[in-house]
Amino acid sequence: MINKSLDILKTVYGFDLFRPLQQEIISSVLEGKDTLALLPTGGGKSVCYQIPGIQLPGICIVISPLVALIKDQVDQLKKRNIKAVGITGGISYQELDDVLDNCIYGNYDFLYMSPERLQQALVKERVLKMNVNLIAIDEAHCISEWGHDFRPAYRQIITLKELHPRVPIIAVTATATKAVQEDIVTVLELEDARVFKSSYERSNIHYKIENTGDKRQALRHFYNVQPGSSITYVRSRKNAVEFTLLLQQAQITAGFYHGGLSNKIRSRTAQSWMNNKIQVMVATNAFGMGIDKPDVRSVVHMQLPDSVESYYQETGRAGRDGADSIAYFIYNRNDIEHAYNQFVKSKPTADYLKLIYRKLSNYLRIAIGEGEEQTHTLSFSRFCATYELNGMQAYSALNALDRFSVISLAQGYRRRCSVSFRESGTRIISFAQNRPVANAIIQAILRTYGSSENHVLQINTALIATRSNTSEEEVNETLQLLHDQELIEATITNTDLQITYLTPRDDDRTINRFSRELERQNTLRLNKLKSLVQLVTNTTTCINRMLLEYFDEETDRDCGNCSNCAPIVARTTSEQILIALQNQPLDSQQICKEMNEDKDVVVAHLKTLLEQRKVLLTSHNKYKINE
Repeated sequence: MINKSLDILKTVYGFDLFRPLQQEIISSVLEGKDTLALLPTGGGKSVCYQIPGIQLPGICIVISPLVALIKDQVDQLKKRNIKAVGITGGISYQELDDVLDNCIYGNYDFLYMSPERLQQALVKERVLKMNVNLIAIDEAHCISEWGHDFRPAYRQIITLKELHPRVPIIAVTATATKAVQEDIVTVLELEDARVFKSSYERSNIHYKIENTGDKRQALRHFYNVQPGSSITYVRSRKNAVEFTLLLQQAQITAGFYHGGLSNKIRSRTAQSWMNNKIQVMVATNAFGMGIDKPDVRSVVHMQLPDSVESYYQETGRAGRDGADSIAYFIYNRNDIEHAYNQFVKSKPTADYLKLIYRKLSNYLRIAIGEGEEQTHTLSFSRFCATYELNGMQAYSALNALDRFSVISLAQGYRRRCSVSFRESGTRIISFAQNRPVANAIIQAILRTYGSSENHVLQINTALIATRSNTSEEEVNETLQLLHDQELIEATITNTDLQITYLTPRDDDRTINRFSRELERQNTLRLNKLKSLVQLVTNTTTCINRMLLEYFDEETDRDCGNCSNCAPIVARTTSEQILIALQNQPLDSQQICKEMNEDKDVVVAHLKTLLEQRKVLLTSHNKYKINE
């Protein structure tokens, strides 16, 4: 059977050979064995269940926690001409009914869904009728109470085993301590589970951690001497923009990526980076999931992530081709104090969650007992401004509501359109009859929503774009045109979040159900932050050794490459001047500004460099490197 798997690997994925452990894992699944696979980021976890899902008759059900991951994997499979479908938020009951029927009768190979979907009676009823060949649990660490990304709904996945007790289960993850591994096996009731675990050691990644008073200069210096594709991780959208501008001013090609950008801009920037048109992607952790770029030479952290697990996953996006790469962490004491302060300020208490949940429900006009499976777009900044909320605290609360399956939260820039008709549908169609694009859009709106005057309609621009075979941008332009012609009254609001209520609104009782677990998770999150701080601030122990020990992997040797094994040597002022001059000639004032150094100090070192013939003075009184 493995020969057939190898054939699929070649014809569908374009690879001649399996990566380490993939063949053994796939063989285990094809033999019908429950399997737990722990592979590093970029180790090809999805292939381990996708190939059996293609090879075996029937449909593979994949449980995944993130909408973005579901969409990405479904899109990738479709591009490979594999029949796959994902159930995400915002789908109507009729659409859900149709999707599930297609999975029973339409020869689909894959059905992706979130764990929350398994609680719906319709889903359970239809899954029971499906010819399921495999149950795959992606990001399986979410099952464990000891994991860094625990989602209680994951512990209900056992429903699938009850519906199809003879179907094998494969659980995959990149980060799981021994306690998390044991929890996964227990909760999923894996029978005689075969566990495949690759080493957490990444010998080609050299971990460098630098404590510096000037992080901006350290970042510029790093990219001046380190070529190759790179990701710089930051914690806020503002920092993503600021550090991108810093690098661009230093003549380093860079772009920024965060959840508040439109899909079009994010896609365009990501593609430029994938094609090596820009060297550095400065991004929040919204970037990286589903990205498989083998030639990333470095990953830089400018602020502390949430946990050692997050740090390990993010650094693992470097060096997937096996070539030497760098994981560079730039910090100072203020970052550590800020991380603790941020944790305290953003720690979601039960009382604060109740407050946010009530305000969110009121803002979205959801009545008590209603709202289930309703999807809403939200301008987060406007929501916070309306109730004078602290943005960091409010966003942390929304994430907690998502984690505990009260809502499903997805980032993504959109425009929300409220429309009321001032003229009849006939009059509007007449206006657009010589405008093919506008006519198609108007026809789609009228078919979808009708044309009742004096009723305010919430227009789903993505839906209208699909039904009119146009783009969202063209839909918005058409609505604006009709508004300008006074044919409709249109209010177009920029939104950056999509929220789906997973349960009917029940205010305090909704939060009370998990308040005790919330406190336990807050304590666990604090301990994980402390573990990360200990990793960052320890200057004597091999960083690679500390990472391995965190994941319960023993080692008897140091890596010899990290900053603790081979300390970063402080750069002299002369070295810093030479680095500043690498891209272009500068005068002494420009050099002082670039280095944030006193003029007398810079001039003294410039004099020495001139005497040593390492730099030359141009006719425009600028200094340049003597090549």
